[in-house]
Amino acid sequence: MPSLVVALLQTRRHRHRLRIAVVALALLYLLYLVGANVFLNSAWGEGVVNRKPERYHARWAWAMSLYPGHIHARGVVMGGHARVTRWTVASPVANGRIKVLPLLWREVAFGRIRARDVSVHVARAATDMPSTVRPGRAPWTLRFDAITTPSLLRLDFYDARVTGHGDARFAFEKTLQGGAMEVGRSTLAMPDATLSVCGVTLLRDGALDFEMALPAHIREQAQGEEKLVLLDARMRVDGPAPGLDLVARNDNALPIAVAGAAGHLRADVSLHRGVLMPGSRLDWSAPVFSRTADGDEVRHALGVALRTSRERIAVAARVPDGADRPPRLHADLQVLDRRLGPDDWLRPLRAVSGRVDATWPAVPLRWIDVFLDEVDWLEFDGRADLDAALRLRRGELAAGSRIDLRDAQLHARVLDNRFRGSAHARMRMDDDDDDPERGRTRIDVVMDRFELAPESAPERVDLHGRDLRLDLRSSGRLAEFHERLDARLRFDEAQVPDLRSYNRYLPGDSARLLGGRGTASADLRLDNAGEMIGGRMQLRGQGVRLALGPSRLSGDVVLDSRLSRMERQGPRRYALDALQLQLDGVRLGDARGDAPWWARLALEQGTLAWREPFEMDGQGRVEMRDVSVLLGLFAERDVFPRWIGRLIDSGEARATGNLRVRGEELVFDRVEASNDRIDLQARLRIDGGTPQGDLYARWGVFGVGVELDAGQREMHIVNAREWYDGRPNLLE
Repeated sequence: MPSLVVALLQTRRHRHRLRIAVVALALLYLLYLVGANVFLNSAWGEGVVNRKPERYHARWAWAMSLYPGHIHARGVVMGGHARVTRWTVASPVANGRIKVLPLLWREVAFGRIRARDVSVHVARAATDMPSTVRPGRAPWTLRFDAITTPSLLRLDFYDARVTGHGDARFAFEKTLQGGAMEVGRSTLAMPDATLSVCGVTLLRDGALDFEMALPAHIREQAQGEEKLVLLDARMRVDGPAPGLDLVARNDNALPIAVAGAAGHLRADVSLHRGVLMPGSRLDWSAPVFSRTADGDEVRHALGVALRTSRERIAVAARVPDGADRPPRLHADLQVLDRRLGPDDWLRPLRAVSGRVDATWPAVPLRWIDVFLDEVDWLEFDGRADLDAALRLRRGELAAGSRIDLRDAQLHARVLDNRFRGSAHARMRMDDDDDDPERGRTRIDVVMDRFELAPESAPERVDLHGRDLRLDLRSSGRLAEFHERLDARLRFDEAQVPDLRSYNRYLPGDSARLLGGRGTASADLRLDNAGEMIGGRMQLRGQGVRLALGPSRLSGDVVLDSRLSRMERQGPRRYALDALQLQLDGVRLGDARGDAPWWARLALEQGTLAWREPFEMDGQGRVEMRDVSVLLGLFAERDVFPRWIGRLIDSGEARATGNLRVRGEELVFDRVEASNDRIDLQARLRIDGGTPQGDLYARWGVFGVGVELDAGQREMHIVNAREWYDGRPNLLE
C-alpha cells in the first residue's frame, strides 16, 4: 500500500511537471508566433532583411510563420545585384522553410520553397557591383535546395523570354564574398510556351521542356557568358512557329521579322560543357513572306533541318522551285566544330563548309551594308533580283562563288559627291595564282543610268549619264575585302546641263561660270575609303560664259586632266600629272567684230588641293591665236596707243607663266608672251572680283606699260620698261 501511494504521488508530480512544460512550450510557441509574425510584418523586420538593398532586397505585402523555419508570404518581390547581373522574382503567394541549425555555421539554407504565378527577370546591369571581402570572417553561404512553382508565368533571361504556364524547379548554392556558385539540376516544363529571343518569336503556344546544371565555380573561372563552357543543358520544343517576313520596313538593314504562326518547330538539343552533343536535332518548316518587284506580297515554303553527329553539324535548307520559277533556295552546309563559346560566338560560322544556291526576285538589299560595313562610301538599297551560287570552305567564300544582282539601287560617295542610279552587280570569287589559299574577289557594277549630286545639296543634279562602271578588286578573305580593296570608277560623255553648278570649286567673283552646258568623262582609281588616288577627268563645254573679275568671255572649252594623290593619308592633295585646256571660238566681252580667238594651255608641275573652292598652282605654257584677249584683260583696245592696236592681230603667240588659285584669289604671274612682232609681259591678280596688275608690251623700240588697280588704269609711255621691271612679282 505505501508503495502505491508513492507511485501516485510521483505520477502527480510528473503530470504537474508535464503541465508546466506544456504551458512553457505553449508560452514559448505563443511568444514565437507573436515575435516572428510581428517581425515579419513590421518595418523593423523589413529593415533587417534589407540592410543592403543595393545588393539584395525583399518586399512582401503580408507574411506569417507557424513554426520556426516556416514562412508563408503574399505579394512577394525579391531582387538583387551581383556583379554585372540584376535579378528580380515576384510571386503573389509563396511558402518555404528555412533550416535553423545551419545558421550556426553561417549558412542560410532553405528547404523546399513553393510559389505560385512566378515571374523572373534576369538582365545585365549597367554597372559592376563587386563583392566585398571581410578579412577574418567566414563568408555566409546561401543554399536553396529546391525552389518550385506549378505556375511559372514569365522568365526573362537576358535577351530571351519565355511566357506561359509552366512547372519549374530551381536549385542553387552561392558562397558570398566571391565564393563558389553552383546551379543544381533545374527544370522547366511549359506546355503553352511562347519563346522569343531579342524580340523575335521562335515558338508560340508550344511545348517547352528545359533542364540545366552548372558545376560549382568561382568568378575567376567563368563569368557572365563564359559560364556557357560549363553548362549542361537540354531543351526540347514542339509547336507552332512563326514564318519569316522579308518585307523591308523602317529602313532596317536586315529586314527579317516574324509573321503569324503558320510554321512548326520541333527540336531536341543538348549541350555538355558548351558543346552541342551528337543526337541533337532541329526541324523547322515555315512560310516565307516577301514582295514582288510590283509590290505584291507572295508566300513560299521553307524547310530547315539540323542534325548533329560526332563529326559534324549538318544543316540543310530548302525553298522548292515553284513551277521552275523563282524563288528557289538549296543549301547543304556542314559545321565541323560543335563548340559554342563566348570567346568567339562566330566559331561555328567560321567552320562552315558547303554550298548555297539561290534565285530570289525583289530581295531587299540593305543586308549588303552589313557585309560592306567598312566600305561605308558604297551603299546598296531598294530591291533586286538575286541569283547566287556560293561555295563555302571553313567559313569563307571559296573560288567559284558568284552573286548576280539586277536592278539594284546603288549610291557611291566620291570626292564629296554622290553617284546614284539603278545598277547591275556581279560578284565573283577566283583563285589567286600567287596564293591559292587566299583567292581574289571581284565585283563589277554597271549603272545603266546615273546621276551625280553634291552631298551638301543631294536634291540638285549636276550630271547625269549612262553606263557608269565601278570595278572592285580585292585579294584575300572576304573579311579582308575592305583592307585590300582597289576600285575603279569610269563613265563617258555624261551630260552637264548647267556648268554653273561647278562654281563651288572656283574662286568666287574672281572667276565664275555664268552659263553653258557640256559633257564630262572620268576614269578614277579609288582606295578602300572611296578616296581618289589617281585618275583622268575630261570636260567639254559648249557656249561657256565665264567672268574673270569684271571681264566677260565666251566660247567652247575642252579640259583634260590627269591627277595622282600625293599622300595616301591626310588632305586631298594631288599632283597634276597633266592638264590641258583648249579654248575655241572665244570672244572677249561684246567684241562681235573680232575673229574668234583660240588658245591651247598645258599646266606643268602643278598641284591641286581638292576642296571647295579648289587650291591650285603650277607653271603653264600657252599657244594662242594672238595676244588680244590677254591685252583685253587690262584695257579696251582704244585705250592703248594706235600702234598696239595694229599689232594685236599680228599672228600666233606663245606664252609661259605661273598660276595660283587660292580662296577667292586668282593670280597669273611672270607671264611672258611673244610672236614675230611683239613681246608682252604681265602679272595679274583678281581678288574678290577686283583686278590688280601690271602689263608691258614692246614692238621694236616702242614700249608701253599699263598699271591696273581696282579698275583704274594708268598708262606708262616714258621709261615703260624701267617702270615694269621695278614692279614686284605677285608670287614668290
